[in-house]
Amino acid sequence: MLGYWFAVVRRLAFPALTTGALFAVGLAALLIVGGDVVVSEAVPEVLGAGVGSAFAFLAILSMAATVGAARTARRYGLALGPEAVALPSVREVRVPGIANRTAFQLTDSVRYAIENDPAMPLDEVTTFGHGALDLTLSGPSDTKVVVEIRITPGPDTTTAAIQARPTATHKRLDSAASWAMAGIVERRTLEALHAEAAPAGDPA
Repeated sequence: MLGYWFAVVRRLAFPALTTGALFAVGLAALLIVGGDVVVSEAVPEVLGAGVGSAFAFLAILSMAATVGAARTARRYGLALGPEAVALPSVREVRVPGIANRTAFQLTDSVRYAIENDPAMPLDEVTTFGHGALDLTLSGPSDTKVVVEIRITPGPDTTTAAIQARPTATHKRLDSAASWAMAGIVERRTLEALHAEAAPAGDPA
């Protein structure tokens, strides 16, 4: 969890500095325009206020994000790490080449596996075709997550590339919701592809 917190602090460092600078500029304008304080006297107070507001911004948001992410990790039985900060969350599944299965059949198998997993309720299927599957899932705390899956069959290797991100594309953090959904989709995709690769009559 500490690694996640450090990654969040790095992600929020620039917004925190920007917030502190804006607060300092606003305070300086109030003090100087008021006419009661000269510039030389205002500088220490303004700098202190700017630094303090930046640290407060960083502390409050980083702790809130870390607590939310820890709750998400516990809910899905995952180990929280710094990789959970990245957006979009990217995963890749590779299995040996699957004979006698088209990209559409493999995509349909993956879709079925995801639709029947109660851990990630499906809101909408926006793309479904030959090797392409786009879904909107309900993550923790009603967070909506868009998951894009691209399946590429080959004679030697079948690859599934997975990307997950919040539906609100402006978000810099989502309390690890996309990371959690990507991890579950990765497992279901791997299971579905292994099942497709199993010879008829053999257990998956």
